[in-house]
Amino acid sequence: NPSVATVRIETGDSRGQAWDLLSTNGAGTNTGTLSFRNEAGSSYLDLAANGGSPKTTIRNGGANDLLVVDNNGNVTTPKQPSFAAYRNQSLWNVSGAYMVFNTTRHNIGGHYDTSNGRFTAPVSGSYQINFYSIYRGNRTSAYVQVYVNGARIYGGDIHFTFYDLNNNWDNVSYSQVLYLNANDYVQMYSASNVDWHGNHWQCFSGYLLG
Repeated sequence: NPSVATVRIETGDSRGQAWDLLSTNGAGTNTGTLSFRNEAGSSYLDLAANGGSPKTTIRNGGANDLLVVDNNGNVTTPKQPSFAAYRNQSLWNVSGAYMVFNTTRHNIGGHYDTSNGRFTAPVSGSYQINFYSIYRGNRTSAYVQVYVNGARIYGGDIHFTFYDLNNNWDNVSYSQVLYLNANDYVQMYSASNVDWHGNHWQCFSGYLLG
């Protein structure tokens, strides 16, 4: 290549195994790239220092960065399953039913379903699951529960008290790490008659820890 020096080793057939060592033009801070790619040019691993910003990128042959380590040691996984949902409704009464949060703030991977309130685990692993909302009512106590695959789980009952029976708002929150198998789904269940406040006063969220 007249503009970029390249060393390339690959198989002599169509299997496509290859690695490249590339130098770069332009700024003196450029130190080149070591890439593992197939014959189509799809990258699996890049060790690069372009424009003075070294980083390591794993793509596994696709167009999306799956894991990036930048020159400050920050590690990001842009495709990591994650969601944050809420009910797009100011006053929302739920009694003895699943809570369907019909709007998402983000939904990486699309694993949360706004039609039924389910987050479905795409792979087996440990997941951080969180819930927060303000509420009101004229009863003394209530329960909100976590269900996995339609079954109430141990450690998933959140009992809360109505400190103010004059219909002023109070809050409840929940956080737990759950091990889920691939295709297991998680829902929140309002076991008691409660007036919930959706919108920015509420969030059901979760993400894959690993």
